[in-house]
Amino acid sequence: MQKHPEMTSSIGKLLKRQEGKCAHCGLIFRDGDLTEKHHIKPRALGGKDNDENLELLHLHCHDAKHGKKFNLSELDDNPF
Repeated sequence: MQKHPEMTSSIGKLLKRQEGKCAHCGLIFRDGDLTEKHHIKPRALGGKDNDENLELLHLHCHDAKHGKKFNLSELDDNPF
């Protein structure tokens, strides 16, 4: 995937450093996977935008890292 013509050099470097694996779940990225760059140290806490402070995650793994934790007792059966 690193050599795909639409791949940016920044994402290519992250893929190479991570050996093609998601930093959260450890699964290999496949063609068509949606990815997100994640700041290891958040920018709000002084983290930088450089490659050393970034890791590549699947989109759903990125959502899981930032997702809100719900107490199941607070949820009801209504899906809407």
